[in-house]
Amino acid sequence: MCYLQRNTWFFLLFCFFSGKIWAQEGNINIKQNAIIDSLMVVKIDFDREQYERSYYTIQIFYGVYGKVQQKMDVFKETFPDIEVDLSFETPNYKLQAGRFKEKITAYKALDKIKKEFPSAFLLTKR
Repeated sequence: MCYLQRNTWFFLLFCFFSGKIWAQEGNINIKQNAIIDSLMVVKIDFDREQYERSYYTIQIFYGVYGKVQQKMDVFKETFPDIEVDLSFETPNYKLQAGRFKEKITAYKALDKIKKEFPSAFLLTKR
């Protein structure tokens, strides 16, 4: 028998018997503390609340009330389908538009708004 044939037979026998020798049973037994399960439920509820409360908005302008009011009028004329929010944070008023749940939707709206208001940027509200 030549050297190559002998090695081939040896390899085949090795592969055949090695599956039987090293085979394992598939039983898995996990012991876990009940506190971990309750913590996981609390974490899932917390994450769900965070997701429901968070959104993206676009800040159009900030400054003194008169200028913000002018920008808001222009914005409402240009984009009547997007809601506008005027808020006060010392010492400026802020003009923000939209409440977007998905970031991609917010970026699409931002691209449209930036053509008219180049200083607009995206904010994450939580």
